[in-house]
Amino acid sequence: MAVLSRLLLATNCQKLSHINGLLQKLLPKNNSCTFQNQNGTRRWMSEHHVMEITATRWQWKQTKNWLHFYFFVGAIPATLIVLYANIMIGPATLEPIPEGYNPQAWEYYKHPITRFLAKYIVPDLEVEYEKYIHKLRTATIKRKLRYLEQEVKYNIYKNSDYQYWSYKTAPTKDIIDIRKRIDAADPTV
Repeated sequence: MAVLSRLLLATNCQKLSHINGLLQKLLPKNNSCTFQNQNGTRRWMSEHHVMEITATRWQWKQTKNWLHFYFFVGAIPATLIVLYANIMIGPATLEPIPEGYNPQAWEYYKHPITRFLAKYIVPDLEVEYEKYIHKLRTATIKRKLRYLEQEVKYNIYKNSDYQYWSYKTAPTKDIIDIRKRIDAADPTV
């Protein structure tokens, strides 16, 4: 482009532009940078062009790329699983329960994906309730034992007694063994 502009800035620019029409064939018709033969004006990159400084869009494009990637990494397998479950397995049908069979809680759901989620991912409400009750029972027993220990310490203090003469602490293993011997001797106790 620089070589071409130097040629056109020569003194006989008109003469160069008309030689065999070669220059007119090389330049586009509606180019704002081309010279105009009618009024003799020439425009060859002489205007002051300002490059606009804008914020980069690289981070936004990367975010979109990762979003699309992970969406399709999850969406395509999930769509295939849902299609397989709906086409091959299908919804459950209601049938009478055989004698002596206790159905599980997850067996009551109609859709196979819901059954899968209820069986393997979502915890069963009855099991969660039993866990909660067990925690409450354990906390209650600990609270009663702490209260009993405080009462013993208070009675020791009130009677001006010593712990050594009041009771002897024993490991739980010995207590369990004693309880087993008592139960073996007299199971009604």
